[in-house]
Amino acid sequence: MNFIRLLAVAPLLFGLAASQETSGPLSPKEALKTFTVAKGFRIELVAAEPDLLDPVAMAFDEDGRIYVAEMIDYPLGPPAGRIMRFEDGRATVFAEKIPYPTGVMPWRGGVLVTAAPDILFLKDTDGDGKADVREVVFTGFVEGNQQHRVNGLQFGLDNWIIGTNGDSGGNIRRGNVDGPKISISGRDYRFRPDYSGFEGVAGRGQFSNTFDDWGNRFINDNSNHIRHPVLPLKYLARNPNLAVAAVEEGISDHGGSSQVFPTSKLQERPNDHFAAGRFTSACSVTIYRGAAFGPEFQGNAFTCEPVHNLVHRDVVVSKGASFVAKRGEEKSEFLSSTDNWCRPVNLCGGPDGALYVLDMYRAVIEHPQWIPLEMQKRVNLRAGSDMGRMYRIVPDGWKPGPPPRMSKQSAAELVAHFENPNAWWRATAQRLLIERQDKSAVDPLRKMAAAASPLARLHALWTLEGLGALEDGTILAALKDADPGIREQGLRLAESRIAGSKAMAESILAMAGETSPRVRFQLAFTLGYLEGPAALEMLAAIVIRDIDDKWTRLAALSSVKDLSSRLLSKIPADVLDKGAPSTLDLVRQLGELAGSSRDEAQIVEWLQALTVGSSAPTRWRLVALSALGPAIRRGGLKLDALLTKSGTTEKIGEWKAGLLETAVDSGREVADRVSAMEMLSLMPLPEMASAMEKLLQPKEPPQVQVAAVRALGTDAAARLLDGWARYTAPVRREVLAACLAKPGTTEGVVDRLEKGEIRVVELEPHQKEALLKHPSGGVRERVKKALASKSDDREQVIQEIWAKVEKLKGDPVAGEKVYMTSCSTCHRLNGQGYEVGASLSSVAGREKRALLTDILDPNRAVAPQYQVYLVKIPNARDPVSGIIAAETPTSITLRRANAEETVVLRRDILEIKAYTASLMPEGIEANVTAQNFADLLEFLQRGPAK
Repeated sequence: MNFIRLLAVAPLLFGLAASQETSGPLSPKEALKTFTVAKGFRIELVAAEPDLLDPVAMAFDEDGRIYVAEMIDYPLGPPAGRIMRFEDGRATVFAEKIPYPTGVMPWRGGVLVTAAPDILFLKDTDGDGKADVREVVFTGFVEGNQQHRVNGLQFGLDNWIIGTNGDSGGNIRRGNVDGPKISISGRDYRFRPDYSGFEGVAGRGQFSNTFDDWGNRFINDNSNHIRHPVLPLKYLARNPNLAVAAVEEGISDHGGSSQVFPTSKLQERPNDHFAAGRFTSACSVTIYRGAAFGPEFQGNAFTCEPVHNLVHRDVVVSKGASFVAKRGEEKSEFLSSTDNWCRPVNLCGGPDGALYVLDMYRAVIEHPQWIPLEMQKRVNLRAGSDMGRMYRIVPDGWKPGPPPRMSKQSAAELVAHFENPNAWWRATAQRLLIERQDKSAVDPLRKMAAAASPLARLHALWTLEGLGALEDGTILAALKDADPGIREQGLRLAESRIAGSKAMAESILAMAGETSPRVRFQLAFTLGYLEGPAALEMLAAIVIRDIDDKWTRLAALSSVKDLSSRLLSKIPADVLDKGAPSTLDLVRQLGELAGSSRDEAQIVEWLQALTVGSSAPTRWRLVALSALGPAIRRGGLKLDALLTKSGTTEKIGEWKAGLLETAVDSGREVADRVSAMEMLSLMPLPEMASAMEKLLQPKEPPQVQVAAVRALGTDAAARLLDGWARYTAPVRREVLAACLAKPGTTEGVVDRLEKGEIRVVELEPHQKEALLKHPSGGVRERVKKALASKSDDREQVIQEIWAKVEKLKGDPVAGEKVYMTSCSTCHRLNGQGYEVGASLSSVAGREKRALLTDILDPNRAVAPQYQVYLVKIPNARDPVSGIIAAETPTSITLRRANAEETVVLRRDILEIKAYTASLMPEGIEANVTAQNFADLLEFLQRGPAK
């Protein structure tokens, strides 16, 4: 049972809707009294209605003017958004009739505004305070649900402008000019200051993105309040054979859907009251980089949680190539309000060092797409549309400094701001210098790059790069800098010059003893631009030292290309023989890389490398051999021929028993067992079939059972069908694929469909299509009759079942059993189940009728990130399907029930098709009783165990 649309809430805001308005709105003055702020801080009102309505994003320009995007048209229009400008206490409508604006960024004396399908440039050229220039800079962003739209523009340290796609994607082109389109499916994006380049970037954020002082980027989604895109796509694109399952990670040490501590009460509902107390609408994660809060707060992450009327704080610390975020407050929040209308949705660091908070101030914040129709009739979805507040949080004793007036400052004066401890001044000065392209800044920049503070040197380096004035000598000095952050950036700046500079290459190779994990991570990427044994030796040294860091391993693999067997040979034998989990992961990855090359010479070299030094089938050797299986099958290569060429036929033949032992050993890693079965299917043993059939038991992990079915092949389809009753859903899906791939067993499937042994809901959409197109007219008619639904009206089904369920008393203990049987394959709650669909930790308190609707009509509102795709690949009897969990330039990751993932190289994709449906099929009511539903709803509504 897969409620993948439950609270699949998005960028801006959004989580639980009020079913009743329990109290009216407060005046701005009254609202101030409802706030609790961390000790040592206070909150001040900056602006409010009627000057400010429905604010969702803000930014300061170089002269301290505040631009605010107002989504007055939320949630259903008609389009009527505005951009407001606040200057010296005056509010001006800068631009209006903007469709659902979601973001604003100062640029070239005006602003860039995200308003799907466009990014607009707006500018006032005649001085009347209103924009008279309105240019479409880029277009093609998906419009869709207003919560899932393009947003979050930021000027980056590397002089690119970066934004989040809001989980919607799009095919983007320049302005209104016909030209090439760039897909940002599953990715965020960036573009050059002169609009000459546009490309996707790692990470898929929902609302807003933010940087730390060193250019590390952080994003969020509604449940995961802080995520870090770790692997830049440009490096992964170099290696078409590298399949990467994920490029980002949630870094909260308190987990996804983390507990929060609101001071407000959950709004009244028709049923009992329950405290949800989990992130369900996380948005606008913001790294504090000001100077007013003090060193303890530098680099802290702040995240809005509008459903619970609060702002959460995390302390972010380095951890290998990534980070970990730890609670800033225990059992309380940095900022919270008892006012249920308070909806913090956006944060912004100001030139004064304050942290600014935009409050959309609404009674209902969830989009109607996720509110049942009958509930919508009881609420005013627009209540609060004529309100909005802007606050700032400042430390006690704080006094504002002089406002910025940077638009008239000289290049030298702007460069001087790089020493300002408040990052707003540094970033704004860099942006202005890049906009102007003023070469008079070069000399002061070179002086600053040589003898200033680390952060000032950092901005000087990248500004020189953006002005086309960065010299090799300056980069060489950065590679030897005492500060690891400068060395890391020096490596990035060096990459475009390595090919033409022997000194640059030598300086990089001289960093073999690098002590910083983050610099080694970048070094693993940069070494991919060097050739020769010295670079390979350094990569091996980095991999061995950082073998427990999966991100550094992947960085090295992006640089390996066709040298996987040679990198393997550099790893000491004692490290390999110890067989630590991270070592085996590396060996598996290297083997997959060799196999995915489809290059017989590389695979032969890999097979030979496995047999050097020992004839014993040690664990790492079996893992290394097994890793070739899937790639060889997809590539259509002949294993016997490869073994003959490598001269390892006899030796590896002796290892077959070891592969079989690995496959059946429940104490081995699941990935090792699955890989072993893949390899055995290419060179089967006489006893393999019986061994595989013995693995088809509930005690075995579903991934192992699925692999066993695949290893048995279509010849065993009829026997497999006989064991249908004991299979779980993933195994049934694979058995169906085997049966439908063989004409002789297709009618057996139809027989069981007619008898009800195989349920209609267990057929994939493409399998239904195939059966309905069967060559036999008789079979087609039988299938058509078997697939006929009692009612295609889901609303009628919901009403009929609810009429029974609402009269029953639910038992949460029994409901937990229903959850574990029917829901846990795709959802996680109380630490049980798999994270495939939306988290269920935030549904506590949701109305039972609404929950039942989500279960029985799963396709009513499917969020973009949960759309199902079908992918056909070479030499596979059945397509791969699932939600796209990650995308890189070279691969996509499909995820389905039990968090089973398949990483598919893009070059292997024969066809990809999107279904406007969730993973959960309609018709689940056929096998769940009314009492089961009552129990399940009671369990879900009580929320996570405390």
